[in-house]
Amino acid sequence: MKKKLLAFSFMAVFSIGALAACGTETKDKAETKETSQKELSLSFGVMPAVDSLPVYIAEKEGFFKDEGLSLDLQSFKSPKDRDAALTSGHLDGANTDLIAVSTYYQGGLDVQVVSQSNGTFSILTNNDDIKSLADLKDKKVGIAKNQAPYYFLDEALQKDNLSVADIGYEEVPQIPVRVELVKNKKIDATVVPEPFRTIGLASGLRELGNSNELKIDATVFGFTGETLKENKKAVEAFYRGYNKGVDYINEKPMDEYFDVMKEKIGFTDKIKDSVELPKYTHAEQIKSEQLTSAFDWSKEQEILTKEWKEKDILNPLLTQK
Repeated sequence: MKKKLLAFSFMAVFSIGALAACGTETKDKAETKETSQKELSLSFGVMPAVDSLPVYIAEKEGFFKDEGLSLDLQSFKSPKDRDAALTSGHLDGANTDLIAVSTYYQGGLDVQVVSQSNGTFSILTNNDDIKSLADLKDKKVGIAKNQAPYYFLDEALQKDNLSVADIGYEEVPQIPVRVELVKNKKIDATVVPEPFRTIGLASGLRELGNSNELKIDATVFGFTGETLKENKKAVEAFYRGYNKGVDYINEKPMDEYFDVMKEKIGFTDKIKDSVELPKYTHAEQIKSEQLTSAFDWSKEQEILTKEWKEKDILNPLLTQK
């Protein structure tokens, strides 16, 4: 009888221990899952431009959530506000451009380029005497100096053996104001992104050239070095969601997502039939030549005075297997 009691007691203790261990294991798994979910979070800054469209789509369709990522998507009206948020640590990454990246580097802010973005710039005019880029010589062009559109304009002019030094430059930071000045023939030309390109063309302006045709790329996605080191899985989840957004745009008719284009970027029903979106592609790292061209230009303009190395700017996340 005593042996039976001892055996029963041992089995009871063993069962309780096993249940406790099982409970602990389940609790540990739950805590690990909860910790993992907490880790997969990012704050990302976007501008109201077409290169942000796959991000906006991925957010609306829940593609980031599907990848286990909680994304704090912050939209900015001006590059200055975006850059201030990056500098102050309120953003882990942003849709930016190579000239801005050169200013970050100059200021000691570690922002690394992870991929291209499908941004576009267009040169518009309303002067009947201007037929080509070469005709911009000595003409008044409104633009914001030492930013990506200014870089694009200089690169575009060089294809006709000109430079920004050959034009009558006028500082006009606000894009809508630039378009109105061109429409009213107060300035001869300007550089704008979408949707202002389509808005301008719909109002009678003419295009002298755009970044897609001229193959001049400057817009990129960048993340802070700390984020890429400490929160790499979240950045990888971001790009999986982003690529799903690209597929959605390429596979669906525009009617399926035009509401996002109106709400987030500023397109209107009036110009819907005139919209020409870029061909969106899955995220990939920019080419070395793009970085070199932009940073060399930045040095020429004395925006960047430091020496730099490609490995400090281009992050290999998307090329790693």
